[in-house]
Amino acid sequence: PILEDYVLTSSTLKKSQLSILVPGCGNDPLLLDLYNAGYRNLAAFDYSSGAIERQRELLEYLPMGSDLDNVDLRVEDARSLPQEWGDTFDIIIEKGALDAIYLSGDGNFEQSVKEFARVAKKEGLCISCSGVVPEALRRDGFGKDEWVWLRDGSDDLKAGCFVLKKR
Repeated sequence: PILEDYVLTSSTLKKSQLSILVPGCGNDPLLLDLYNAGYRNLAAFDYSSGAIERQRELLEYLPMGSDLDNVDLRVEDARSLPQEWGDTFDIIIEKGALDAIYLSGDGNFEQSVKEFARVAKKEGLCISCSGVVPEALRRDGFGKDEWVWLRDGSDDLKAGCFVLKKR
């Protein structure tokens, strides 16, 4: 519902035209769910080649003849995303990737959020489901100079759902 509430009301593009990035996709079936919901321009990455292989296996559940030409699966580092992805994505959906990145320490969260800002289009959305990143660090990382906070999940139980729009 969050995706539909924020995306379809703020975009003039059809679902199939929206470019969506899923960082740290792991073994979550989100890509499969997005494809089944009508989204077709999808990219996902993980630092683990095993996770990317698992995503390929999950996509095999799609009906024969499904067009996967616009589904891009890659092994990447959230701190240094491909240069060609600059200003590419209408939507970034992360479910716990920033938590794992934060727990790895050494400024990795901050660098990853900078990369998210670089690859998001102007007025692109970042939907972040996260419960580990401290509130002050999240507010600094997704600063008001670069992001508009549409939904603040700080008061959600356990993992919060945050929706931000790039300026």
